[in-house]
Amino acid sequence: MNGNMVKVDFNVNFSGFQKSEDILVDTGVLLALLNEYDSWHETVSNLFENFVFNNDDTLFLYINPCIQNELTNLISNGKPLEWYGIKHPDFSITKDEIDVIERNSIDALQKLIDNDILIILDSNKESSLQQLKLYKELGAADAINATLANVYGISFLTVDNKLVNNMIDNADKLEDIQNLYYTTPVHKTY
Repeated sequence: MNGNMVKVDFNVNFSGFQKSEDILVDTGVLLALLNEYDSWHETVSNLFENFVFNNDDTLFLYINPCIQNELTNLISNGKPLEWYGIKHPDFSITKDEIDVIERNSIDALQKLIDNDILIILDSNKESSLQQLKLYKELGAADAINATLANVYGISFLTVDNKLVNNMIDNADKLEDIQNLYYTTPVHKTY
């Protein structure tokens, strides 16, 4: 691996984030945090409970409009419930229950933004140009997020293992990302 990026599994011997660390939080992490039916919910909730919400050290967690757009789209179209239903064929849920889950997820996201737990990070010309160089290797949305973290020289938190591998393969183009926090699928609940 070229560059300065350090790959860190947040489940194996993890003792926490660096003090005052800046971290871009990927869509899948937030979706898991906000929706109890997501297969990553338990491990991501534990991470946030132990190292974000109950942490005396200041962390700066970022999202961008692309992540917010992906997140609201996945929440509103019920993807976590669909994925859960595939793995749990006897699962049933009413439209009213789905609406409550959606509303609670959106309200929780709004609260995280309102309380400055999630800070909005804007794109710029440099990150936009870099995204155009990496969209084939990372995928369009993932390239936006990875290049923003790179341009700002911050860390990246994800549960997307394909993205982790693609970022490692392109570490020479993402040399300013500090830490790449991830975990393995063994920590999914289904």
